[in-house]
Amino acid sequence: MLSSTAMRRYGIVVLVAFMLAGCRRAAPAAPAFDLPDAIPGFSAGARQTYTAGATHITVTLARHPMDQTAYDNWLAMSNAGFPQADLGLPAAAGNGFYQCEARAPDSCDLLIQLRSGVHVEIRGGGTSTRHDVDAIRRALPLAALASR
Repeated sequence: MLSSTAMRRYGIVVLVAFMLAGCRRAAPAAPAFDLPDAIPGFSAGARQTYTAGATHITVTLARHPMDQTAYDNWLAMSNAGFPQADLGLPAAAGNGFYQCEARAPDSCDLLIQLRSGVHVEIRGGGTSTRHDVDAIRRALPLAALASR
């Protein structure tokens, strides 16, 4: 038989054990919306926004396997009425064109497709000029991305 002091200690130990068992931390709530890191057949891209005064430019990088036929289709579309951008790369390595707004022709984005499969979008959402998107393009490592 246990003494009353031993019974109290035993009771306290049991009580503490139950309290600790009930104090499990809740799992962190899942984010409201999160994109997957990978989707079969695709790679996740990277995105960065650059700001200068009222100009806000978002650069998006994505990669998708590209064979010669897919690249030739890009070239046909790109050359069918879009002003071409000088990427400082051989034509076989990459192509880019300006996408300018009809109602505001000075407002332009720049879309680039590299034969390596890297796709770059430099978009200002109506706030960027060709000069702005070219400044961003010159700071990107296009030659390194084209050689991957």
